[in-house]
Amino acid sequence: MSSMKTPGAKAAETHQNVRAAERFDLEVKVDLESDHNFYTGLTQNISSGGLFIATHHLRKIGDQITLKFTLPGTDKVVAVETEVRWIRENTALMRADAGIGMGVRFINLSPEAKAVIDGFLQSRESLYYDDEE
Repeated sequence: MSSMKTPGAKAAETHQNVRAAERFDLEVKVDLESDHNFYTGLTQNISSGGLFIATHHLRKIGDQITLKFTLPGTDKVVAVETEVRWIRENTALMRADAGIGMGVRFINLSPEAKAVIDGFLQSRESLYYDDEE
């Protein structure tokens, strides 16, 4: 089995870049807050462990960001603490459809936020990625 990395993606070097949960397609606006910044992005996919945010406002790996978003089918705003695990920058090697952004993992997920996210995920079809050649 070979390991393939997305061109232009940088992962935290102290941790293995292994997905623990299936990803699900999701495109919703997300508000991002850090110590001194507030901006918006757009999700591309979500899992029970985190999500990918398409944005040009990239943060550093390890930065903590508070996210607020509303999942389809619910009117409840989900507020979660996250940590940037990897970033995808614009490079010559990047696939045209890859998109600039960052992958974040949920940290200290409240039982309420977990219930809303898990309920949403149970009603979705997962994205299938074949990592084997």
